Amino acid sequence: MTLLHITAKNIRLHSIKVAILLAGLGIGVATVVGLLSVSAAMRNDIQDKIDEYGANMVLTPKSKSLPLSYGGLTLGGFTYDQELLTEDDAAKIRTIKNAANINIVAPKLMGLAEVNGQRAIIVGARLKDEFKLKKWWKVFSGKAPRERDEILVGGRAAQTKGLRVGDAVDIGGKRLKVAGVLGRVGSQEDDLIYMDLKQAQNVLGKPGAVSMIETSAWCKNCPIDEIARQTREKIPGAKTSAVRQVAKSRDAVVDQFFGFAALLSGTMVAVAGLVVFANVLANVRERRREIGIFRAVGYRKRHVLMIILSESILIGLVAGLVGWAIGFGAARFIGPVVAGLDVAPGFDWRLAGTAVFAPALISLIASLYPALAAANTDPAEALKAL
Repeated sequence: MTLLHITAKNIRLHSIKVAILLAGLGIGVATVVGLLSVSAAMRNDIQDKIDEYGANMVLTPKSKSLPLSYGGLTLGGFTYDQELLTEDDAAKIRTIKNAANINIVAPKLMGLAEVNGQRAIIVGARLKDEFKLKKWWKVFSGKAPRERDEILVGGRAAQTKGLRVGDAVDIGGKRLKVAGVLGRVGSQEDDLIYMDLKQAQNVLGKPGAVSMIETSAWCKNCPIDEIARQTREKIPGAKTSAVRQVAKSRDAVVDQFFGFAALLSGTMVAVAGLVVFANVLANVRERRREIGIFRAVGYRKRHVLMIILSESILIGLVAGLVGWAIGFGAARFIGPVVAGLDVAPGFDWRLAGTAVFAPALISLIASLYPALAAANTDPAEALKAL
């Protein structure tokens, strides 16, 4: 009879205890796998949606300012020596070392202009890029402009200036047409009038100039600070600001959940080790007579050790496989509902491998002392106790 036959026979003889141990380990593995899968999916889901928050790097012209005071009264200040940004500067962003991380570059020119005889703020932009950058934009009526002579009007600006889709509008001497009206978003964007960047440069008399450049440069593990540094080197006349609020909010939520999952995982490992240790130790004591017979008929200590440890390893492997299947299945079907994910957690071979083999390793370590105690059983003493 081989050691494997003995191991299989012992598992069958103690099937109820083995089933209870398998259930305990399997539930622990399933819980850990489910939590880690959902937390990883949350991180990926937020990364995929991050551009919905808009730009995370903004370039504005450098300028100097002096406070203006007279007679002890502060009268404000004035700006001087302001450098202009150009469309060429926007193109330079695509040439930095980390250019592969750049998603959207959206230059824009802002200024005051006469709109049907009324003063209004106009914004020249590459409107196709603006819609990509600002996922919250919804055209309330009409459509997004496609021609250079078409404009897009903010919701409040359309109301205050009496503009509707199809109206012809005189802006700085240019005859333009209202293509669409944006739905209100509750910010200054509601008061703006958007048009093609080249058209705005003509209206404002600033060919090639831009007031600011918004950039979406976020992806997994993107070094946003390094991207900002490289951009400053390429465009020394610009003040580059990395917007970090979105990253901080994202990291706070996901890291808290991940920390909870890691803490629970550590607790599960400790509990699983104690359960295996207690179970194997009790099992060894109950099988003292059987072990004594093995030793009496010539089985060496290493044979007894291998029998006990192989049982624990086999149980750990089965528990890990079953626990991973349950945990991964629960994460895929329940996780999106609980965590509000658009995409179910995907298969991670590293997590799967760890889930299957970690319980076997834990069982092996937890069974070492009971197995050594069984191997050191004095056959004479064990048989005498019969």
